Amino acid sequence: MPDQYDAIATLYGKMQYLPAFSIQQPSVEAILGDITGLRCLDLACGLGRWSKFLLEKGAASVTGIDISPLMIEEAAHEASTSWPVSIRDKVTFRVGDCTKPRDLGEEGPFDLVFGAWLLNYAATAAEQLSMWRNICANLRPGSFFVGITPNVHMDPVKQPIEDRYGYAVVPVEKIEDRYKCRLTAYTQPETVSFEMYHLSKEVYERGAAEAGLVELKWNGHVISKDGKKTEGYWDAFEKRPSFEICTAKRSVL
Repeated sequence: MPDQYDAIATLYGKMQYLPAFSIQQPSVEAILGDITGLRCLDLACGLGRWSKFLLEKGAASVTGIDISPLMIEEAAHEASTSWPVSIRDKVTFRVGDCTKPRDLGEEGPFDLVFGAWLLNYAATAAEQLSMWRNICANLRPGSFFVGITPNVHMDPVKQPIEDRYGYAVVPVEKIEDRYKCRLTAYTQPETVSFEMYHLSKEVYERGAAEAGLVELKWNGHVISKDGKKTEGYWDAFEKRPSFEICTAKRSVL
């Protein structure tokens, strides 16, 4: 799995400018709440976009973990050279596998665990359960996980994600817990393509509960005023949203 992200690291960051990705930030902001002073763990941090976002929203510190060494190298370079000086020293990036507890270090527990497009890289229910267990183990009791996931209420075969908002998702293989998919983002000058998994809603909810998380909720998207574009532009997205914001809490018991 890390090889595919090493190969696309330099292009991956351009995906954030595609229409479908531009509405993720306001969607996260709508449910994140006040994170001032919180210690945050950013799993599958990629190039550090969300780590920077969390710090700009007031987080005291962020630890970013990603399985791709090249992604981490790019994220650390960007943070040290381009981020505002006020937040540069508040982030730590490290290579790690989010399915393996020993790879996440000893900085926890955290006040918030964030995972944008993390859980969809689990190929099986067992792999996803390992991710959920890592999330729970790194959360302070009573604190929350916030993640961006595929829309688990939609079937990618019956309701495909077509090339309408900058990317397409095509199921390529039926697997035990649903589908293996290929995402193609139409970035310039080259497209970005990689594999991901669309597991069932039941797999997500069962894994979270078994790991010790409670109050799992599926939250919808928000289109900000800046992102509305022309009238009717988002109509197809409203009918078939491509993502959801998943939240869950570590039990205090």
